[in-house]
Amino acid sequence: MSSALPSRLLSHTNGNFFVFDPRPNKVDHFEILSYRWGDEGPRYDHQIAGVNWQVPVAEKKLDDIKRLMQTSGVQYMWVDCVCINQDDEDEKAVEVAKMYQYYKNASRCHILLEMAELWDPQKIVDDLKFVDHILFHMGGAALATEAKLTENMTKRLAEWADRDWTFRLNKSMVRSAAIELGLLNCYSTCISHVRSLFDDLYFSRVWTFQEMLLGKNITMWGMSQQSIAFIGELNTWMDLATDATDKADKLQTWIEQPRVVTTAAMEAVLMVIEEDKRSLDWLLTQVQGISSARTDIINGGPYWWHDNHRGVSNVFSAISMRPRTCRDTQDIFRGLLGVFSGLFTPEEINTDMSGDDIDKLSFNFFKQLSIKTERAWTKLAISSGDRGSWDWIPVTATQSNLLTTDCFAGVVNLGRLKQKGWAKTQAVTGIIGAPRKYMKITLVQGNGEFRFVFRGCNAGKSVKTRLFSSEPIPVNDQPREVARDETGRTLVQCATLLGSIIDPGSDLVEYRSRLLRKLQPIWHVSDPNAKLPGWIDRNVSGTPWENPHPLLLRTHNRSMNYRMVDVFRCGSRLHKGSTEKITCEVRINCGCTIIAPFSLIFEALTAVEGSSLGGKIGVLDEDDRIILNDGLGLVQAGDVGKSFNLVAFGGDIDSHKSYATACRTTKKDKQVIPKQPWPSGRALIREDFSHDLTDMMRDYGYVRTGGSGNLLICRNHPMDQYKIIGVCMDEDILNKKGEQNVNIR
Repeated sequence: MSSALPSRLLSHTNGNFFVFDPRPNKVDHFEILSYRWGDEGPRYDHQIAGVNWQVPVAEKKLDDIKRLMQTSGVQYMWVDCVCINQDDEDEKAVEVAKMYQYYKNASRCHILLEMAELWDPQKIVDDLKFVDHILFHMGGAALATEAKLTENMTKRLAEWADRDWTFRLNKSMVRSAAIELGLLNCYSTCISHVRSLFDDLYFSRVWTFQEMLLGKNITMWGMSQQSIAFIGELNTWMDLATDATDKADKLQTWIEQPRVVTTAAMEAVLMVIEEDKRSLDWLLTQVQGISSARTDIINGGPYWWHDNHRGVSNVFSAISMRPRTCRDTQDIFRGLLGVFSGLFTPEEINTDMSGDDIDKLSFNFFKQLSIKTERAWTKLAISSGDRGSWDWIPVTATQSNLLTTDCFAGVVNLGRLKQKGWAKTQAVTGIIGAPRKYMKITLVQGNGEFRFVFRGCNAGKSVKTRLFSSEPIPVNDQPREVARDETGRTLVQCATLLGSIIDPGSDLVEYRSRLLRKLQPIWHVSDPNAKLPGWIDRNVSGTPWENPHPLLLRTHNRSMNYRMVDVFRCGSRLHKGSTEKITCEVRINCGCTIIAPFSLIFEALTAVEGSSLGGKIGVLDEDDRIILNDGLGLVQAGDVGKSFNLVAFGGDIDSHKSYATACRTTKKDKQVIPKQPWPSGRALIREDFSHDLTDMMRDYGYVRTGGSGNLLICRNHPMDQYKIIGVCMDEDILNKKGEQNVNIR
């Protein structure tokens, strides 16, 4: 056992704490701690024998760790802040390389959380069982007193009805919906506790993600201002995430099934449960992906990642589903080197995995992973640079304040790694036509407000009304605040206009439904009837927006300037972490301009009919590994200030211009029929890529990545290797050569 021991352990004996070398002392066991360091403060000298460096965590945090050891009866524990010399970079590199070994050899892993309130998971388990019991034994429209419940069950329902109310609608509306108050309050309290635990900042860090994967016999401790308490095992809480999801599904069915006609109050209740289901499904996907990763690591040992390519993809998906942060840029990658045990030696960690150059760190990480697995690991990104034979590893755009695991979003297995750093893969080649630009998207740093500005290219001009008369088209330069109950209708209008510009010729009603289901906007309402199930269609019912005729919509003649002040969150993964404050400025070659949040514009691109970016988000395969198809890797958060072009290989890129002219010169009550085919074979490329008459020898193609988005490739000469230049929006693009093996440099 001594060879598997760390060089230092924190010991607790009779109230005394000291750090010592356990190897010569015949120590036969130790436990390990996973926790969040917290905000960085000044380092200080702590009076713990054996610690001769300044401690980087707050003194209170270290005192909490001591309290944990005393309460749990742990004698020997590995705690990174006092068991690694934080002033010695060489020692830290050696210890980072041993993380797998330490966490696997520790007899138990303890997670320490700071919590305002401590919850007993067994109590939540019992309460969810109570919910299940009521759902099974009582009909959704039955009276509790007549439902053949035991006296104890009826009493518990009444007690829950009188407790602090946690369901998101007031009691009077639930009463009018004829749904048991106690049942809803018990359900809501349980799931709020489960979500609140997983919303803890502990679950938003890189190092703690790794420690959850590597630790065994994981117990959790809650630390409040007053006390410290055991709050269950991690597996129990992960099971609770599953159970909470199950209860939301059952409750929805229980309410709907016995009723032939639904009331507005009931629909409002169902809308709350529907939002619960979406957030719980997302949580459940993360939990199952983590469980699957733990199984892969346990079964495969320290080098599990050498040949388990689906497992590797799952780790990247799991860590990027919720963008995670760390204190230092290098730790975004160092924080995974225990999971990828042996990927770098201590010497290589010091040379290749140090500093704050995220592009260098990312390149070295994916290059080494590709070499060791003999597979080409890259990202669904278009910010590639000229790296010679390794050019398929894209440049990771740098922005100093962006330190999240977004850099692992859209990681794909490109194919086999060949000598000289080439990737060999199957690709469709010989795309017919040449890429022609018709839309430009620029990323700018915003302030996080949800604003939508659309100015049609005809705004400010005149539209024909009669044979010899016309009227000016409104400009709407001044923003209008859209509050609360108007928000849903406004979002549908914005999504409809985006569809007519980004995916012209498609079914606009279907398009906006796809877009808003992917975006999952959440906003405050003053009346629950403002957001009912089916709100996307219902909120524009009876208006011209309900089923807009594409030939009468005349988008180019419209303008909007909305500030949606009550949109406070979006469920889309494109609206999280480093992306939620980014704004896109879009200019179409006809002159139309759009300003909107990053998430709205890029979900609009991924929602196009027949998109290569996949219609499902965060699905699980047969072994519960996560498959992410949401296109977050398309453009990186660090690309703020850069521009990207939408190009088309087919159709007519001037069709928007032609149609805009017809919208202005055709009477308002007449249909405007497009005369040119809309752009097709669409792809997103970086702005500095160009194609002109001197590039007629270029051969274009695309690599399918299994639903994550097809990578656009090109070569300048038949003897050259291909190079990744962008991401295809359309699943299939007309070609003349079909699929064949290609080399990508």
